[in-house]
Amino acid sequence: MDGGNQPQDDTTDLIDDETKQKLIDDLLAVLNSGSDEECSICLDSLKHPVITPCAHVYCRTCIENVIQQNNTMTTACPMCREEIKLGFWFGVPEKQQPEIPVITDENWQSSSKVDALMKALVQQRIDDPTVKSIIVSQFTSLLTLIEVPLRLNGFKFARLDGKMTNKKRVDNMEMFMDPSLDSPTIFLLSLKAGGVGLDLKAASRVFLMDPVSISFQ
Repeated sequence: MDGGNQPQDDTTDLIDDETKQKLIDDLLAVLNSGSDEECSICLDSLKHPVITPCAHVYCRTCIENVIQQNNTMTTACPMCREEIKLGFWFGVPEKQQPEIPVITDENWQSSSKVDALMKALVQQRIDDPTVKSIIVSQFTSLLTLIEVPLRLNGFKFARLDGKMTNKKRVDNMEMFMDPSLDSPTIFLLSLKAGGVGLDLKAASRVFLMDPVSISFQ
């Protein structure tokens, strides 16, 4: 995720340096969490994220569009209704941009959780090579880590996360749903991107890789 540049609007000078840095630190914490965070305006993965003075994170383009659609220089925060002025937000300065590690077969390191997953998948393939499984995590970084042992063990897999275009998501779902013997048997699914409206009935196993809080309304 690209943090974008600091806004140039002079109104940001109304916030003291300590508060600015606290907001930027909060934004960095979101970007470094490894989870597939979504913008509450477009309901997609954050692109060029910025944080408002009320500490809510949006895609920069999304919050700009909300303000411009009102034909004013201000709008109410979509989350808390506090007033937001155009340009009155912060991105991560370029020198503080989080580094995204490149995972390769050479530098990859396993964990007890991934080892247990692979043991179950390999045994499952021995018992029935046609069984299809979904691996779910709220952390796209974990899904990327899991790709390595899947490749090393000869599993064909597809993936869906919030950074993909809608076309790519549909293509990958159709690939997984294909009943042919050479179709993927593993589907890597980001919890936030795939939590609503998916029909993946081809799968008979689901592996939840991290604890998730579920609220009932």
